[in-house]
Amino acid sequence: MRRTLLALALVVSGLPAAASAEEAAAAPGVSMVVVGGKGPIADVAAFAQAPALKVVLMPQVATTPRNPAPATSSLDVRAVRNDDHAGFLLEWDDDSPDVRARIDGFGDMVAVQLPVVAGTLPAPFMGNKGGRVQILQWRADWQTDVDKGAVTMRELYPNAYASDFHHEDHLPAAEAVAYRGAVSLGNPMSDRQRTSSVQDLMAEGFGSLTPRQTQAASGAASHDGKRWHVVITRPLEGRGESAASLAPGTSTNISFAVWNGSHREVGARKAWAAWVPLAVVK
Repeated sequence: MRRTLLALALVVSGLPAAASAEEAAAAPGVSMVVVGGKGPIADVAAFAQAPALKVVLMPQVATTPRNPAPATSSLDVRAVRNDDHAGFLLEWDDDSPDVRARIDGFGDMVAVQLPVVAGTLPAPFMGNKGGRVQILQWRADWQTDVDKGAVTMRELYPNAYASDFHHEDHLPAAEAVAYRGAVSLGNPMSDRQRTSSVQDLMAEGFGSLTPRQTQAASGAASHDGKRWHVVITRPLEGRGESAASLAPGTSTNISFAVWNGSHREVGARKAWAAWVPLAVVK
C-alpha cells in the first residue's frame, strides 16, 4: 500500500515514478507456472494452476490527456510458460464489452509492459529516454477482426449513405493501392487482414510508441457478460530488436494498463499499474 501511495503521489506531482529493481523486487509479484507443450498459449484452461495476483490500477495524470477517474481499479494476473512460450491471463471487471472502434467510440484494450534491458527499471510510463520497454497491447476490435473478419463500413455505420468514387472499384488492384492512403503506406493500424489481436510495440517515453518490426505476440479473449478474460502470449526468447528476454530461471519486472472504451478511454486516457516482479520459473 505504501509503494502504491508513493507512486501515485509522484505521478500527481509530475515527477518520474520509476522504481529501482530492488524496490520492485520487494513488492508482491507474478510467478510463472510451468505447463507442458510448445507454441503459443491461447487456452484459459492452461492457467488453472497459476496463482492470481490482484494488481491495483491507478489514474494516469502524469501527461495530457489525463484520466483522473479511470473505469477499472484492478485486474487479476496469472502467468504460465511452456517449453518455448510465455502466457499471461489478464482478467478485469467490465459489464459492457466494446469490441469495435469507430469515429464516435473506442474499443476495450489491455497491455503488458516489460523492460527491454535488465537492471535499473525504466519509468513505468512507457519507459524513458535510454530506458526502452516492450509493450504487448491486446485490442478488442482487433480480436473481433481475427474472430469474425474485417469490419465493414456498413457494420460500423448502418445508416450512412455514400456516393463517393472508390478507385478500387474502377482500377486494377495493383493501381488502386496507391489511393488507399495509410494502407498503401504500410501503416499497421490500417491493416484489415488481422492475424493477431496483439500489437507488439516498443517505447522510450510518452509519444514514442512504435510497432516493432518483428510482430511475435498473439492473443485470445472471451467475455462472460461481467468480465474480460484475455490471454497474451509471446515466445520466451526475445525475437527481433527491442524484445525483452523471458529466459527460464531469470527474473524481470512487468506492468499493465487497461482502457475501457465505453468510458472514452484511449491513448493516454487509461488506468495503469506500477512495476511488479516477474519470475520466469526454470
